[in-house]
Amino acid sequence: MQDSPVTAEPAVPAPPTRRPARRRWPIIALVLVCLTLPAAALAVQNPGWFSRSSGQPGALPDRLRIPLAEQAVSALENAPQIEHLGHDEDNAGPRRVMCTADPFGIDPPDAATVAEVRWVYAQHLCVIGQPGLPWDYATKSAGPVAVGLGNPPVVRLPVPQIDYRTQVRQLIPARYQPMAFGSFAHPQLVASLRQRYNHEVASKKTS
Repeated sequence: MQDSPVTAEPAVPAPPTRRPARRRWPIIALVLVCLTLPAAALAVQNPGWFSRSSGQPGALPDRLRIPLAEQAVSALENAPQIEHLGHDEDNAGPRRVMCTADPFGIDPPDAATVAEVRWVYAQHLCVIGQPGLPWDYATKSAGPVAVGLGNPPVVRLPVPQIDYRTQVRQLIPARYQPMAFGSFAHPQLVASLRQRYNHEVASKKTS
């Protein structure tokens, strides 16, 4: 009797040895450090660089924004374009002109001090009214403005009966136009102006 042939079972390959995953995070961290060092160096040399380059509303550092706002307000409150608003509507007596401004841009754009700034670009709000006139009924001017800080200062505003957006593009450099078509980056300035007007003008009795 012949023995039955023995069929050899196919060899099962051993599972591959898993190599431990390489820890790549030290390399990634090194790359990130190399990329951030140049920007950090720029920030140390010129702390206002990021804010001036961000292109966001309110990006001017306070050391420029606050004193430039004061100069813009002074120019606006003495500008003929503002002073003559609404003269045909209310001739009941002396009027007060009160303004606020929120600068969002400057020219030259890399000016580091107030003395270097030649033009200020800002959102403005001016209110004009006689004593006793409520805020809601007072004449107002609002929107983007270009103020030249010469002697005397120059105020440039969009005028009625001409396409508004075209005028703004002509007044405001392209880098600042997104902010020009926006609103106040610091709305507390508007609230403060309204409080001042109510206290100093609206609350006063007419003689």
